[in-house]
Amino acid sequence: MPAQTPSREDAPAAPGVRIHRISAREAAVLMVLAIPVGLASGVSAVVLSLAVHHATAALMGWQGHWWLIGVPAVGAALSALYLKTFLHDDAGHGVPELIRAVSVGAGHLRRDLVFSRLISSFLTISSGGSAGLEGPIATSGGAIGSLIARALRFSERRRILLLGYGVAGAVAAIFNAPLTGTVFALEVILGEWSALAILPTIIAAVSATQFSRLTLGNQIAFPHEVFAFGTLDLLACMVLGLMTGLLSVGFQRSLRFTEVQFDRLRAPFWAKAGTGGLLVGLGGFFLPAILYDGYDAIQRFLQDQAGISLLFLGAFVVLKFAACCLTLGSGGSGGVFAPSLVLGSATGYGFGRLLRLALPGFVLATPNAYSLVGMAGMVAGLMHAPLTGMFLVLEITVGYRLILPLMMVAVLSMLVSFYFELGSVYTRELVDHGLLARRGSDQQLLRTMEIRELLDAEDIVLHEHTLLGEFVEIFKNAKRNIFPVVDERTGRWQGVVYLDDIRPYLFDRTLYSIMNMGSVMDESLPTIESNESALTAIQKFESSGAWSLPVVDNGVFLGMMSKSTLFDRYRRELIVQGAT
Repeated sequence: MPAQTPSREDAPAAPGVRIHRISAREAAVLMVLAIPVGLASGVSAVVLSLAVHHATAALMGWQGHWWLIGVPAVGAALSALYLKTFLHDDAGHGVPELIRAVSVGAGHLRRDLVFSRLISSFLTISSGGSAGLEGPIATSGGAIGSLIARALRFSERRRILLLGYGVAGAVAAIFNAPLTGTVFALEVILGEWSALAILPTIIAAVSATQFSRLTLGNQIAFPHEVFAFGTLDLLACMVLGLMTGLLSVGFQRSLRFTEVQFDRLRAPFWAKAGTGGLLVGLGGFFLPAILYDGYDAIQRFLQDQAGISLLFLGAFVVLKFAACCLTLGSGGSGGVFAPSLVLGSATGYGFGRLLRLALPGFVLATPNAYSLVGMAGMVAGLMHAPLTGMFLVLEITVGYRLILPLMMVAVLSMLVSFYFELGSVYTRELVDHGLLARRGSDQQLLRTMEIRELLDAEDIVLHEHTLLGEFVEIFKNAKRNIFPVVDERTGRWQGVVYLDDIRPYLFDRTLYSIMNMGSVMDESLPTIESNESALTAIQKFESSGAWSLPVVDNGVFLGMMSKSTLFDRYRRELIVQGAT
């Protein structure tokens, strides 16, 4: 019979075609899952937003009463007690936990984070704590995505992506801004812009935003008039960018300083949080605008309301700055997104007012226009996220009239902040501990490699009492020139024998029944623990100068790992990540 010609369907697919099919199938699955992840995140955002709104509205009716000074203290203390007593968790703004889970945590987040930060931030902020809801809501959204991925037994890659989808949905819902939620998740949390990250993230953000609009209404976060900027304003924005950059550096360092000082206090954790809350309440008694998230103050700046003096602005920036540091640094629960917007808005508004006083004969943008641009600058400087700051303002202005000043201020602010601080307010601690590893970076690739998967296939081992004659028989079938020596009874690592050290004795048959491997064993070679990262393994290769190192589990020998195996796996991981 004549040989049959293979049909197009039977022919093997080219490697590139197969990768495309796998990626398309995976993208379809992730885009479908992005919808429930986004909706669930939107629900958490709406629930917390409504709860805080009603609680603060109730307290507003009692404004001016002296006993309100103690309410932030009670709320902060209860928040700290709830987290520490019931969940054995520390307070914080949550976002660093998300970034750590993406960098070195394989996308895993604790289940309780779905609700724990929502409850703790409600107790802190609804009682007057000076912080934002965005960080806790983002943490809840990320935990929802991680939980769904774990329930479906997804790989590390998919867990991380679903975590990002949840964050995008949460932020999009709270601001009614799907682009901002998308960019925040990609720029701040995931740190990547691949197709598998971008497209489903957009879907999650849109799903969450639509739910938010159905329940809360389609309202712009900060209504305002239409603004216009001229050439002189663009030059002035360079100065504003420098100002917001320096202010973000000051805020970040002040927050760390406050945390350190409260950690040094010899007092119960709940008392520390209560002390911080009491100081916030005292400041709020004299200037109530510094309490809560501060969005009402932003609205006043954007509407350029009469009666806002430069003295008030100065007092507001100083006291709001201090109140945020005290709330978060003492152990209260909340985020820094809202404080960055409030401080940026006040700084921009004050800058616009001063500019008009300094240049009375020039046509300049209104102070409330500078208030919007200042918001983008502060977000960019504090979070090292210029795109997030720009897109947030673009979405709430519903237009692109401010694109040039926004770009100018956001980029300059981030550059100034980056000059003084290696990490953002979210990543500085991770950077200090070497835990920040973005997707595609050397650190991230090496940290995700499993040491046990890099062991060489050959499993020839020697024992301390193995005779030279026995070694000669073993050597005949060996493909390496380095031989591990392990304890015959326990399997524990003892050392290594090099063929070059044995070679001078191979032709002296009189030594075959006398000489054992213990006499030529090298015990100085460092070992690699099986739970260590490939990054640590590389450091040990470099420090020892060895080409092959033993891998152990609590001293028990598992196998040898060569530098060539490690770097070959690294090369293949680069190819895989490039394809996705």
